Amino acid sequence: MSKWMISSGRAACAPETKNKGNTMKRLQRVLTGMLCAAQLCGCASAPVQPSGPGQTTQTLRFIVSEDLGADMLAAADAFADRVARVSGGGLTIDVRTGRAEFGALSRGDAELMLLRNTQLARANSMFSMFTLPFLYDDNRHMSLALNAQDVRAQVNEALAGQGVSVLTAIYTGGLFFVSDASELRTPDDFRDLPIAMRTDSSDKLTLLGALGARVVPYSKDAIPAAFDTQAQYLPSDGQTPQTVAIGTAEVDASQLKQIDADPNTLYLIKSYHTCTPVWLAANTAAVESLGSYEQAVLSEACAGLLAELEERFITTEQAAIDASEREGMLLVEPERAQIAAALYDGTAERAVVLPSYFDRRLYDLIESYATLS
Repeated sequence: MSKWMISSGRAACAPETKNKGNTMKRLQRVLTGMLCAAQLCGCASAPVQPSGPGQTTQTLRFIVSEDLGADMLAAADAFADRVARVSGGGLTIDVRTGRAEFGALSRGDAELMLLRNTQLARANSMFSMFTLPFLYDDNRHMSLALNAQDVRAQVNEALAGQGVSVLTAIYTGGLFFVSDASELRTPDDFRDLPIAMRTDSSDKLTLLGALGARVVPYSKDAIPAAFDTQAQYLPSDGQTPQTVAIGTAEVDASQLKQIDADPNTLYLIKSYHTCTPVWLAANTAAVESLGSYEQAVLSEACAGLLAELEERFITTEQAAIDASEREGMLLVEPERAQIAAALYDGTAERAVVLPSYFDRRLYDLIESYATLS
């Protein structure tokens, strides 16, 4: 962290696949272009602005919750350093740890915050769209779609009355299936299949049930131990509970090594069926008050923050997947578009009542970026 932040920032607020190189570079170039286009500044990269006598310094307060982890905090520091360097000191970012809350950002208690998708969903239910199951092919699809100008324009239009804008959506990890029973390639493969799933989203559980799966809810940490055990399945139609064998489980990459079964008997389905973004959000009035050059600096720094964080998360995730494959798990690429069509276009095993926040236009926009990922 640069010294100007140590003195005025964090201490004052103390209360509170690695993708292959060419793919990652391509993603960064694409996202840099989209981020620049989305701002008022135009698309040219901001040249380094020399500092000089009488130069006015503008400072934006940037709150990062400690529970987001050290990687997020380190990336925020790098983001601040880049802004200060490129602007020649004309724009600085005061990084602080504390409680990042939507209401505080809306009030102007800070100008920038990293917010979880669940926090934004509480402020506007539209954000619940972004964690619906089988919405993305993979991490690249999520990042390309949610950082696209047309998607972000629709998002910020929905937030306009609350004084908050989103600048960047950051991929922080996905969920996969491990199974000794099925490859889970198509919608039909879910029929009558017992699956241990997290209780993080009732809508997700309902939609998987619509595919015909026998969903058994567990807490996140209990899922690995549930694999290859007996459990009670409670049918949603009120029929008699059934005892089922759990041979399929929903896990994140860090939990793959916790599955106590012979890896040579397991499929690792790279479903990315839930991807969870963290958003860099801003107080709209504060960002709009910046000059065009400062907006260009901020936009360029956003692209750098996005690329750095996503490379960290994707590298860690891919390393876990590669290790599981070396141990003997068979990797499966599901037909994600078929599964999504079953859920969102009405061809699922059971009738699907989509959540009230489901937005067909937004769904179609996100789907349009699948071909680019």
